[in-house]
Amino acid sequence: MIDRLSSSLGPAVLALALATTACGKEEAPPPAAPTTSRDVIAFPAGSPELDSVKIITARVGALPISADLNARLAVDETITSRVGAPVAGRVTQVLADIGQPVRRGQPLAAIDAPDVGEAQADTLKAAADNQLKQRALDRSRSLFQGGAAARRDVEQAQADAQASSAELQRARLRLNNLGGARGDNLTLSSSVSGYVIDRQINPGQQVTAGQGPLFTVTDPRKLWLFVDVPETSISRARVGEAIEFEVPAWPGRTFRGTISQVGLAVDPGTRRIQLRATVANGDLALKPEMFAKARFVTADGRRAIAVPNAALFEQGMQTYVFRVDAPGRFHRVPVTVGERGDAMSYITGGLKDGDRIVGEGALLLNAQLAGA
Repeated sequence: MIDRLSSSLGPAVLALALATTACGKEEAPPPAAPTTSRDVIAFPAGSPELDSVKIITARVGALPISADLNARLAVDETITSRVGAPVAGRVTQVLADIGQPVRRGQPLAAIDAPDVGEAQADTLKAAADNQLKQRALDRSRSLFQGGAAARRDVEQAQADAQASSAELQRARLRLNNLGGARGDNLTLSSSVSGYVIDRQINPGQQVTAGQGPLFTVTDPRKLWLFVDVPETSISRARVGEAIEFEVPAWPGRTFRGTISQVGLAVDPGTRRIQLRATVANGDLALKPEMFAKARFVTADGRRAIAVPNAALFEQGMQTYVFRVDAPGRFHRVPVTVGERGDAMSYITGGLKDGDRIVGEGALLLNAQLAGA
């Protein structure tokens, strides 16, 4: 009787125990709502809204006086050597590779070129012929002085000697134009000191006369920046003034150059004028053919704080940013925009150097502040 009662109560007791356990388990509290005042919104630590907010530090720089301009980096042609083969031949040795430093006159490659042997043979033949004609001229002069030869014979010998001397000079010049040639071997060398930034040659390769640069040598620590300037903005460009630019490879980093040349004609298709700036590239962060966004900066030393456009938002006629007062606490402050660009704008009032501001997520914060 007791056993049957115990058996029938077992499931009921188990269900009661499970119910008691479930009732005793605490549910996770919902995230605390942010606290707001007129221009301040504060989130408690761990709020999911903070994951969509990116904080940046405001830094002061020169105030630009133009919108962003399309630009492109290039090698400085005054310190660049593009080496090709003056005659056809077969590559026997490659003596330099991309990234290798080279000195002026240093061999880059050796080429087996039959034209080199032919040029040397022509030079030797011209030298021998010139020597023979000079001796003939000397004999004619001696005979003329002794009355054994006519003046006409001397004049003919003199003309032959001059022609042979001209042919010798032509042969020597041709051989010199081939550079360091020995036998049938032609040595390609650099005319400047720098680094090999391009190589289009391999051992065993057949090359032709005038084939496109086989080596490009330059000093990448000095580059050119070509900027396309609308004709309406070209009056702001002055040789010797500074220009700032950014490249996609280094977001947030600003580079500077100095305007060295302003174009004299407008492109009829784009209505733009190209200017050139010189850029120091000591750390080799910049590479030739990188695209850039450039802008003119003031020559009077005025300063501004560069911020991404995503950090700005409008409310009525006023522009604002969110300044970080403390972790999770954001203060909406009005700012004065001195210049707007495609990706960055420049603040001339309302912030100071070193302020931490919201770079991304400002619109979300403002919406929550307005709805509170």
